[in-house]
Amino acid sequence: MRFREAVAFAYAMDWPLNIGITITWAALETAGERNEGHCLGRGEWDREKYTRDELARLCRSEGLPFVALWGRDVGADMGSHVHLSIFWPSYKLAQLVAVIERISGSSVDFVLKPYAADVVARSVCGGWQINMNNRKDDKGSALEWAEYIAAQHAKHPAPPEIKGKAFGISQAIGKAAQKREQPALEVRAAKYSITRPETAESP
Repeated sequence: MRFREAVAFAYAMDWPLNIGITITWAALETAGERNEGHCLGRGEWDREKYTRDELARLCRSEGLPFVALWGRDVGADMGSHVHLSIFWPSYKLAQLVAVIERISGSSVDFVLKPYAADVVARSVCGGWQINMNNRKDDKGSALEWAEYIAAQHAKHPAPPEIKGKAFGISQAIGKAAQKREQPALEVRAAKYSITRPETAESP
């Protein structure tokens, strides 16, 4: 429920969650290039926080809020990994790729034009990839992705052992922000609402 509310609020604020990022730490540790600047030597929770901090820094550099939700898991096949859903301008995809390359220490294998495919960028080792929400009903797609992230642990017989928070929502779309912006959103909704013809009063 928290994720659904956060997604709805993000879209109400015109911050569509158009980017999906998956980072598979196990693959990066096993097959990654470990290029200069990577965070693989950090602890499990520290590297997760560092990743989000660097993404938030990127957003601030462009004058944007860090709009994101995430979920961490340890899978039988993927090992330790994290899924993120974020808002980021599609025409600045190259900047996002550069940050993920630096954080992961793994070079990009390919980068496609935004919305050219579901997967628009992936590392040479397969340790990270970037998806774009290119469905016509992008809000519905964002809700589905959020539900997928939220249900990560439901597929396990028992919750995986994870250090630190397993799920989270950035402050920009958290409960406090939703409460703070609610009056302004209600005013905007009232101002731009369209009265249905069949219920409109005669002049």
